[in-house]
Amino acid sequence: MNTAHTPHGPGFRFLDTFEIQNETGIGGWHLDPDLFFFKDHFPGNPLVPAALLLEFAAQTCGAFWMNRAGAKNHEPLFVASIDAMRILGPATPGETLETKVSLVRELGPLAQFEFETTTTGRPVARGRVTLSRRLGS
Repeated sequence: MNTAHTPHGPGFRFLDTFEIQNETGIGGWHLDPDLFFFKDHFPGNPLVPAALLLEFAAQTCGAFWMNRAGAKNHEPLFVASIDAMRILGPATPGETLETKVSLVRELGPLAQFEFETTTTGRPVARGRVTLSRRLGS
């Protein structure tokens, strides 16, 4: 999948790579040390903010859902709820994150996913998120 077709603009697109293996979507994000947030979060000890870890997981879930649905227009998807999220370790400049997502259930315009984010085999975050399709035009 061409990640440029996610509904996000280039400045807020964290999904560098995406593939499907069996019933799992796998997203990759290389943490370039020059990313805008590393300078101030936190000076001398840069970490990826938890909110951006969630956004990366949600973008991976969205790419997986759009691919499964065969969406050609790549309609915007929105986070409807964060059902659970746990931070298990830091994500730092220069690392590459991998998020694996699986569909738990689909309910019309909603879909719930489980995700796990790791870097070099070390757990970073895990949780459940529900996405919603845009209704109407």
